[in-house]
Amino acid sequence: MISAKSKTSVFDVKGHLFPIFIVLIVGLLLFLTVELVDSNLFISQFLVENSIWHRILDVYLLIVSFSIFLISFFTYPQTEDNRLLIIGFTFLIGGILYWIQILDIPSHLGAGYGISSPRSTFLLCLAIRIINGICFCLIFTTKFNNKYNLRRRYLWLSTIVIVLVIYSIISSPFIKQEYLINDYGLTGLSILLLAVAALLYIYVLYYTLREYIKTNEFVLRLLCCGFILMFYSEIAFMGMKEIFDINSALSQFYLVVSYGILFYAFYIESIKKPYTQLSKAMEDLDEYLKEMDKLVDNRTTELRGMYEKLMADQEIARGIQLSMLPSELPENEYVSFSAGYVPAEKLSGDFYNVFKIDESRFGICIGDVSGHGVSAAMLSIFTFQKIQSLMEEAAGEGISIPSMVLTHLYESFNSANFNDDMYIVMLYGVFNTQTGILSYASGGLNTSPLRIRPDGSVQELDSDGFAICKLGDFIRPKFANRQVLLFPGDKLLLYTDGLVEARNSSKEEYSIKRLKNAIKKYNRWGINHLTEAIINNVKEFVGNEKLADDITLLSMDVLPPF
Repeated sequence: MISAKSKTSVFDVKGHLFPIFIVLIVGLLLFLTVELVDSNLFISQFLVENSIWHRILDVYLLIVSFSIFLISFFTYPQTEDNRLLIIGFTFLIGGILYWIQILDIPSHLGAGYGISSPRSTFLLCLAIRIINGICFCLIFTTKFNNKYNLRRRYLWLSTIVIVLVIYSIISSPFIKQEYLINDYGLTGLSILLLAVAALLYIYVLYYTLREYIKTNEFVLRLLCCGFILMFYSEIAFMGMKEIFDINSALSQFYLVVSYGILFYAFYIESIKKPYTQLSKAMEDLDEYLKEMDKLVDNRTTELRGMYEKLMADQEIARGIQLSMLPSELPENEYVSFSAGYVPAEKLSGDFYNVFKIDESRFGICIGDVSGHGVSAAMLSIFTFQKIQSLMEEAAGEGISIPSMVLTHLYESFNSANFNDDMYIVMLYGVFNTQTGILSYASGGLNTSPLRIRPDGSVQELDSDGFAICKLGDFIRPKFANRQVLLFPGDKLLLYTDGLVEARNSSKEEYSIKRLKNAIKKYNRWGINHLTEAIINNVKEFVGNEKLADDITLLSMDVLPPF
């Protein structure tokens, strides 16, 4: 069914159906005009007495028919278009029949069989029209498989058989002239045969027009115009009173114009232009592909080597980094810890650790370093090593004061050979299980520790601080110690910004608000369940989106009694 848009475009000058509409209207007006002047016998009589025009048009139709055949035949090895080849042989049959008529070959059979014979002329014209109609119906309504080449010798044989059959019909003495045309014009049998030919063109016009509306291809538009004119040719031929009269001339005119349109469609648009472009494109493509194959092979070999080396280096760095993270977190009867860790890449920039300073004190650290990948992993390993070295000094007293730990890290970082754009943000704290006091200092971690009360209320703790960066020549920051008293049943949640800044497909952030809601929802269960539930909640929120930053979560649960 044609859409409303397609229907309205028929009357739109820019509509793609407008040329077809014009051919339809002009052809109809021409037909009506001839019918109105048909009563002027002078015109018909003049055309009958001067039938040279008919011979000239037959020569034109013969040339066009042979041209279409030669084009489709000699380009078939390149185009491999079975439809065009069959159409070419169909026009070859028509060309041979026009040749028979022009050379007046039937005249040797006697009176009533020559070119001036209404009988022979009508039979030849009728045979050509019916053969064309049947061919076009089969071609445009049947799906052809171009995977297999047609054997042209079979088409030659079919052409010879069809021509001989038609010639035998024309030569047959059993087909009398009075069966086809009499003093009043065409007989009922002739009109019936022409009506069959007209219906064939209507049928193929319907399929071609339907396909044109779908694709808007220029060639299909030309074919629609050609089939309309062929249909008008049959209608005009039905009104013929005697051979070579004005209706016969109009029929031949429609046929001449339609053949010209079909020649243009099959040759200019369907064969010459695509064939020329295709040949040049294939030559250029072959040269381009040869060069690209060489370049791709070389680059693939280089990239494969680089990739294998990179993967090996990453696996080594990943193994070192994972060995730095605690496999198990320490605990006692007063406190327990839990951690959640989701790297954005194979090598992460986040780090965390919990370690025992002595029987009553635990060291806690969580942080993030700039970037991702190998450089970020190496920076996090540097932080672990420095804290470990402090742990070994003075039996752990070197890491009992958070501000001193961050100051030492800041000085060591500035003494190392790191790039100026690299930095560390972290929070380091010490929890005393005897007093319930958490002492901590912030090294620029841009998230606030969350104190969770037994009733589910959440308190954000202060976390202002200066990042550990390459500004040692200009700034010597003073890291402040902060203290908070934690009661039995309290929990502490430390996390990096990758958790609250994780985004879903709608580019919405997970946010501190969603984190607090998750805490209130899952706080009633243990610390391990709370950590796991928050991580799963973030993953569910993000969905299939890739993480832009690492997610690290460190939880502490103060157990009664002190």
